[in-house]
Amino acid sequence: MTLTKTLTLGLVALCANISQAWAQHGTVTFYGLLDGGIAYQTLTGPAQYSQSRLGLASGMQTTSRWGVRGQEPLGNGFNANFQLESSLDLTNGALLSNGRMYGLQSWVGLSKDDSAGYFRIGRQSGYAPEFFLPIDPFRGGLGQARMAFAFGSANSNTKYSNLIKLMLEPASGFRVGAGYSFSPQMNTYYFDGAKSIAAGSDYNDSTMNNTRLITLGVSYNKGPLMLAASYDQVMPNGADPRLPSNIADSPNIREWILGGKYDFGAIQISAAVGQNKGGAINVQGVSYTTIGKPTIDINSWGGGQGAIIFDPNMNFNSYMLGFTLPINGVSKIFSSWTRAANNGTTKAQNNVGAQDAYSIGYQYDFTARTNMYVATSYATNPGFIAETASFYVVTGLRHRF
Repeated sequence: MTLTKTLTLGLVALCANISQAWAQHGTVTFYGLLDGGIAYQTLTGPAQYSQSRLGLASGMQTTSRWGVRGQEPLGNGFNANFQLESSLDLTNGALLSNGRMYGLQSWVGLSKDDSAGYFRIGRQSGYAPEFFLPIDPFRGGLGQARMAFAFGSANSNTKYSNLIKLMLEPASGFRVGAGYSFSPQMNTYYFDGAKSIAAGSDYNDSTMNNTRLITLGVSYNKGPLMLAASYDQVMPNGADPRLPSNIADSPNIREWILGGKYDFGAIQISAAVGQNKGGAINVQGVSYTTIGKPTIDINSWGGGQGAIIFDPNMNFNSYMLGFTLPINGVSKIFSSWTRAANNGTTKAQNNVGAQDAYSIGYQYDFTARTNMYVATSYATNPGFIAETASFYVVTGLRHRF
């Protein structure tokens, strides 16, 4: 028996034992989601460059996952709770999130019965995906169609390690939150004006000797109206000997997003605007090869986690406009346009251009737990690489348990 099988069997047994132990005092729920289908993508670029691929893909609408969550009453309406969640590639059974067992969620916290507020410690998302997932017509999925293609911090699969989060609900429907990561442990790069320098994702006990992150958010959800705002700031490891002088002099990445959704009944309209300065919190989609040709990044297939890049000259504005149109009680059409317009002077990519993506999708619900989907998207200058275009079409089946 392999080590992986042994760990899996041991984990299942552990979950069963935890469920029995907690049954007398609290609740434990084992859950999961499996999403698989077929994806086709083409990428064209300068000098008649062309690349395409077709194959099975996992987690296109929502990352395939399984997990366990629990809650125990502490008295006076307070609860202790936890969540462990693992992402996987349905096509081959491999772990995602850089091989982490619980790469999507791994936290313990406190909550109150009559409030949406909470306190959590562990690996979890920032506030941008938490608040903007319901606003994005594609709900954070379907590759380059998602809002996060232009708003990096809104990527639903971007999780930060060593994160403390506090959410408060001062009034019904109004939430405000703040969080601090001692080390998000994402792959990090410095761009010194000529080349990218890999800084890794290690964690040191010394707070200041890590890349650190602040995440803030506020949302209002009442009746047909939903509004949200988020702010994320990343600070580099000031003690890193690889830190170039241009990053040390202008160190922080800042990204803010404002947006909302209004449900007219017959149709839901979504919109968002944002800005990045000093780099990008999530770099995905398309990159250059060593021979100067664009190539499709694996993350552009689905919801993979990207990277942090510090570059004082990388500044861009982001926009999203979309809609969700219910056809009947079991099907809907959704569409969006996203744009990331560079207004900096970065040379991280040759011939930088504004990125636009035009996307449309359809979902049919067989039951409350199982649906099929199909979506297509066309993007110009993906990854800010001028004179490139990416076409993407996917179809698949998603089941929740």
